[in-house]
Amino acid sequence: MHIEGSQIDWAGHDNNSQGIITEMIDFDQAIGAVLEFAKQDGNTLVIITADHETGGYSIVGGDDGENIEGIFSTDYHTGTMVPVFAYGPGAENFTGIYENTAIFDKMLKLLQR
Repeated sequence: MHIEGSQIDWAGHDNNSQGIITEMIDFDQAIGAVLEFAKQDGNTLVIITADHETGGYSIVGGDDGENIEGIFSTDYHTGTMVPVFAYGPGAENFTGIYENTAIFDKMLKLLQR
């Protein structure tokens, strides 16, 4: 199954901080449900990542726990590395730094076992 939070990307292009926050909360809830399934199933690999970062989004302020602000440096894609999180059988294959296209090869290798 593939789940994509594509509206996060569009909110980044639009420099829409509230859109990013809302979509990230929805994406987080979807991930939570998937991880709960994988935990109970015991035979499901979950891979969570993004194909790129959009908007150069930074969170500033909040030193006092309040007044957090999101700012943007662009309305396009950036070169910021994106994390890959993996849980379940084979998750150890998704550690380190690599091109995002390597994820496909890693998945294919696991399927061929």
